[in-house]
Amino acid sequence: MTPMPPFDPNGYRKRVLADVARRGGPENADAFELYDLPLDDAESLSDAEVAARLDEVWGFWQRQRDHPKYRTLVARLVDEHEQRSAPLRSAASRASEAARARAEREDRDAARYEILDTAIARLVERHAGVPAEKVPGLEEIGALGGLTAAEVATRLRRHRVLPGTAPAPEPAGLTAQRRAQIRALLTEWSELCGEPVPTLFALLGLGITDAHDGVEIRERADILHRRAREMRAGRGRAVLDELGVHVREVLTAGGPLADAYARAVVEDATEALRPKVRAAILIEDRLIGPDYEYLATEGEEQGLDRATAERVLAELAAEYGGGVGHAPPASTPARTAPPTTSPRSAPTAAPAPASGPRAWEAPLKAARAALRRGRPAEAARLAAEARALDDGTAGTQLRTVADEAQRVLDDAAGLWREVAAARAAGRYADAARALALLQRRALDAPPPPGQPALQDAIDEVRRAQEGPATGPAPHTATAVPPPSPAPPAPNSPVPAPPTAVTAHQVDGAVLVTWSSPHPAADFKVSRQRPDGGWTVVGRTRDTRLEDGGAPRRAVPVYAVIAMVDGVPSTEARSDARPAPVPAPSAPAQPRPVSPAPGPAPAPSTPAEFPAIANVALTDGRLTFDWPPEVTEVYVSSRVGGPPRSPVDPTARSWKVTNTRYQIDGGAVLPGDLPRPAHLAVAACRRGPDGALLLAPDFAASAHLRLD
Repeated sequence: MTPMPPFDPNGYRKRVLADVARRGGPENADAFELYDLPLDDAESLSDAEVAARLDEVWGFWQRQRDHPKYRTLVARLVDEHEQRSAPLRSAASRASEAARARAEREDRDAARYEILDTAIARLVERHAGVPAEKVPGLEEIGALGGLTAAEVATRLRRHRVLPGTAPAPEPAGLTAQRRAQIRALLTEWSELCGEPVPTLFALLGLGITDAHDGVEIRERADILHRRAREMRAGRGRAVLDELGVHVREVLTAGGPLADAYARAVVEDATEALRPKVRAAILIEDRLIGPDYEYLATEGEEQGLDRATAERVLAELAAEYGGGVGHAPPASTPARTAPPTTSPRSAPTAAPAPASGPRAWEAPLKAARAALRRGRPAEAARLAAEARALDDGTAGTQLRTVADEAQRVLDDAAGLWREVAAARAAGRYADAARALALLQRRALDAPPPPGQPALQDAIDEVRRAQEGPATGPAPHTATAVPPPSPAPPAPNSPVPAPPTAVTAHQVDGAVLVTWSSPHPAADFKVSRQRPDGGWTVVGRTRDTRLEDGGAPRRAVPVYAVIAMVDGVPSTEARSDARPAPVPAPSAPAQPRPVSPAPGPAPAPSTPAEFPAIANVALTDGRLTFDWPPEVTEVYVSSRVGGPPRSPVDPTARSWKVTNTRYQIDGGAVLPGDLPRPAHLAVAACRRGPDGALLLAPDFAASAHLRLD
């Protein structure tokens, strides 16, 4: 008989406590594992040897009761020591316990290997073996079930591993350092121009499938270079110049370097999508419906074309033992159901815990939805609820979502530290940038001690950037309107707008109510953001909607639009005064601020908008004379007549930046734009707080009929 190895406290902590804690607690372990007894020698161990080991382990637990990582687990083990150790103290009961432990370990191992075995089976079915280049991916899949690389290798011995071809080395000009530099420059350029530019191809208005179109790449690179020469000296021009160098050296040269960059874009997008696909597959087994559309759109935002994004999703799904069943989403937008209980209920709470198997699925899905909405603290809470309901069938997917929520919270803590340092040093531009990231990614991440709430911090930074007030704000500019639906058919009657729109706080949420003469209408509710833009809160057929994502400090402004048979009404806002509507009058024109008394005139208001002229359709693109000192314009399209104003709710509008206009050789019209239609272009300005302001009306020279 081989003597039992001596008890090793440090080894026990790493082997047993860490593994038991990772699996969720002592209920997922057997007594032989907890007391570090060899299961294979269970029948040959003497009662004296077992008793000595039980005392050693119990003494170790007592010494670990204050351990910062394992104290909760150890406290449970100490409390349950008598019950768990009793079956091990006599030979007869020990043999029975050993048989039960072996059966439990076999079941547990089967569950740990389930995902890996499914992935291996798919590979063998497709390739008649396991390609060698797929082995690292299988090791990652095995890690989801808690398997080591050695355990995965042992499992692979049952199958034929096919020799793989060594990957071709990347060209010398595209090093990892250069790729990182390109990504950093693109990120900075995206912030400067206000629109995402994920790749060098996107900078030129192209896709990765255009990597071999050398003629088009060179032409667009020349346009980009000329555009950079026309810009004022500053950081924007410096960034564009550096990106232009990379475009010329990586893309215009064509051949292996351009191909390598296209592959790098796909690899980066794949790695960005991998954890999200893994979480979706672990919950649904397949990528379907909204999950598929969301991830495909994420791939496109990473710089992939639609076909490549779908291929990447299919490959990732197969790696994790799932498939793709991407039924298109319903044509009717998902509506926010009206509250059926007291407003005290959490606006995004998971459904009531269900009894029976797989009751953890509902809160886990709600946790994933909270992550997508940028609410990691809520996601962490819901993941904890799901863990409490786990009946042993959840596997590692609970940890995947919880880890993602914790990662976002950790990133948010870092952003809050940046905010604190920037506020203390008076660097309000840096604080605004970090706060904008928090607003997008971690709305409910708690601020550190001494820092204001998120919305309060945003307001404070905005006031600091605006500086002292110099008088009443000019009223000639119009904030960016809420997103408008598609224009109605020419002969469709426009429904009456909602009336009596109100918004007030109710137990941490904002309840929006309104009246309407159309009982069968769909209503779209939007909330005005601090930057003047709008966010769609939801759609409903009721005349009330609860907004749980509204800022807590003050009630924001809401806009409600009624949709009857696909035709939108004009918007009704919660800040509208209950006064009679005045008779229509001529459109207001921008007025300059009167000069202040004294020798020096007051600076002119930024709300003066130059007229757009010479609007034409050239080679399928909308062209016009771009006014100086204007960086953005708004294009509006309306069926059945010219747009009434830049904020006409019956028109379809979109923003065009000067950079994109120069790169594309004009404003690109949406492919689904109905014809005939009337187009009009309005200039934009940025206000002191960075909000986008529109001209109050279109110039007479800014119209074009599109046949």
